[in-house]
Amino acid sequence: MKIAVAAALALTAGAAYAGPVVTYSVSGSAGNWTLDFSVQNTLNPADMDIYFFGVELDTGRNIAGSPAGYDPNVWPAWDNIAYGGSSTVYNNNWIDLSFANLMPGNTLSGFQALYTGASAPTSVKYFCYGTSQSGGQYSGNDYFNHAGNPGFEGIANVPAPASFAVMGLAGVFASRRRR
Repeated sequence: MKIAVAAALALTAGAAYAGPVVTYSVSGSAGNWTLDFSVQNTLNPADMDIYFFGVELDTGRNIAGSPAGYDPNVWPAWDNIAYGGSSTVYNNNWIDLSFANLMPGNTLSGFQALYTGASAPTSVKYFCYGTSQSGGQYSGNDYFNHAGNPGFEGIANVPAPASFAVMGLAGVFASRRRR
């Protein structure tokens, strides 16, 4: 009985949606770091493209690369306050006016900016906007602006593959201890 109730609740709950996933890699050395941002489109509906993306770096605007179709020169500075987001001024921004280069289920990297600090940043503020060419509406509740043109803000981090290795080793030691 409990299983049937749980299954019925799962079917009626509907899908949960979340904003895009943004990470970055770092290369270079002190005073000359290249940050390469990757944006994973997890939005719905199936044609909701992520067309506008930007980051805020405290060392200023310094774009080093752009994915095909994204122009880094349309908005050198951008904030989301007029659209219900924060007043953070994003100073490295890319826009795709074809609205077709980062569709749901895809990840795009190559959003590159130079960071001139002594140490590479461990986290970076970002924003992005999505839009559907068919007029579809985003059905999550984690956005600002409106469902036809949802905006998202967050903190991008460098993925930590070393932490996965540590967790794996902990699992090996735990299994050995049980024997």
